[in-house]
Amino acid sequence: MFIDSFKKLSVIIGVLLAFFSYEIKAESYHSGNYPRFSNAILWPSGESVSAKPSNVSRAIEKATMIPLAYTSNIKDMEQYLFPKSVYGGLYMQNKLASHGFVQVLSNVVKQFGCAEYRFRHDLPKSTGCQNGSSSHKEAMPFVSGQFTTKRIESVADDKHSGVSFYAYLKSTDEKSLKSAFGSVHELGTFFGKAPDRHSLVLSVDLQAFQLNSNMFRGKKINQYAYTYFLILPKAIDIARQANQEAAGAFSVKHARLVVLGK
Repeated sequence: MFIDSFKKLSVIIGVLLAFFSYEIKAESYHSGNYPRFSNAILWPSGESVSAKPSNVSRAIEKATMIPLAYTSNIKDMEQYLFPKSVYGGLYMQNKLASHGFVQVLSNVVKQFGCAEYRFRHDLPKSTGCQNGSSSHKEAMPFVSGQFTTKRIESVADDKHSGVSFYAYLKSTDEKSLKSAFGSVHELGTFFGKAPDRHSLVLSVDLQAFQLNSNMFRGKKINQYAYTYFLILPKAIDIARQANQEAAGAFSVKHARLVVLGK
């Protein structure tokens, strides 16, 4: 009887150890969390996102966000997504609120999700969502490693709307993570209906061009790149996906685009 009890106890201990080893592995953060978006510098005066009200903090606290998907939401919000002062009037707003806009942002989000997964699982350094063969492990994106000097970027030509989109996450050399316009942060603490404070925030820059008659890039539509803020799931949830491809798709599926000025 003692032997049977001992065997049962061993099985229970084994199950518990397996459970906790999974939890520890899933919870590991190698180099720590990303800097908090709430503490990042937004204002030229050096004040942070949460220091005083702004279009950004108000949108987060009111949860003024839409899914990153080509639905009626994109057309409904086109005046906010494509400000007249940046992109021009109603005609251009309507052309920009297109499948290509969603596609180019989705491609950037997916690539980030894959890089994040590689880092969390000690996989080889790679680009896009490819399985790498490098002897170097993927470092924490934009904190160390390849994306301190290299962008995550994507191009999408929308022939139907006649617009070419170029979206990118700036390298850390281009913009420090001390800035709210740096590429990635953890959300941090906000009031109201804000998402989980451990959600990730991507600051994606977008440059749009008119396509000429030969379907090549022509004139810039916005003189300077415009920044979009996207809320992603927590890093731990991205890391729990089956593989990097699934992590990228999961990041896109659950991404929400912050709508400013509404």
